[in-house]
Amino acid sequence: MTNHKSGALILAAGLSTRMKGFKPLLRVGDKRLIEHAITLFENLGIPSVTVVGNRSQELTPIIAQTSSRPVYNDNFQDGMFSSIQCGVKELKDCGAFFLLPVDIPLVHPATLKKLLYARDNDASRLIYYPQFLGRRGHPPLISARLIPEILNYNGQDGMRGLLRRYTDKALAVPVEDQFITIDADTREDVLHLREQFLQTF
Repeated sequence: MTNHKSGALILAAGLSTRMKGFKPLLRVGDKRLIEHAITLFENLGIPSVTVVGNRSQELTPIIAQTSSRPVYNDNFQDGMFSSIQCGVKELKDCGAFFLLPVDIPLVHPATLKKLLYARDNDASRLIYYPQFLGRRGHPPLISARLIPEILNYNGQDGMRGLLRRYTDKALAVPVEDQFITIDADTREDVLHLREQFLQTF
C-alpha cells in the first residue's frame, strides 16, 4: 500500500459548544479523543499527521509525545473549513490525506487500509469515502490534487460543499465499521462511545 504517500489531518479546533469541557481532551477508555485519533494513524504507519487545534497550552504537551505536528488556527471561530485550509498548507509530500474530526475517534485501522487499497487500485478518483450500511462516514481519503482548490474555495457549505462538486470522482468503499458514523457532539454521545468502546475493544 502507498502509506508513505498518504498523510492525515485531524481537526481538533472546534468550539465544543454542545459539550462542557474541551472535546479533544475527553477520555474514552484509556485515552483522550485526540490520542485515539493520533494513534489510529501512527499505528498504520502514516508518516505525516497534522493536528489542527486552537488551545495550544492544553494540546501541545499531548501532541509533543507523538510524531504528529501541531498547527494552531487563529481563525477557528470561522468554522471547520478554516481549520481544513489551515491544515492542508502543512501537508507535505503526500499524494492523498485522511480527514478526521477529533470527535470521531474509534475508526478501525482496517477501514483506513481498505481506503488505501481502493486508491492503490484506482488512483483516478479524487475522494474515497468509507461507507457502512449505505451511509458515508469519516475519514474520507482525499487526493492532494484538491489542495489548491481547498485553499481557494470560498467556504460555502464547508468541505461538503466543495466535495459535492466531485461526486463523479468519488468512490464509496464498503467497510464493516460502525464507528465511521459515531461522533461525540454531546455528553450523551461521549457516554455512548465509552459503552461502545468497552464492548468492542
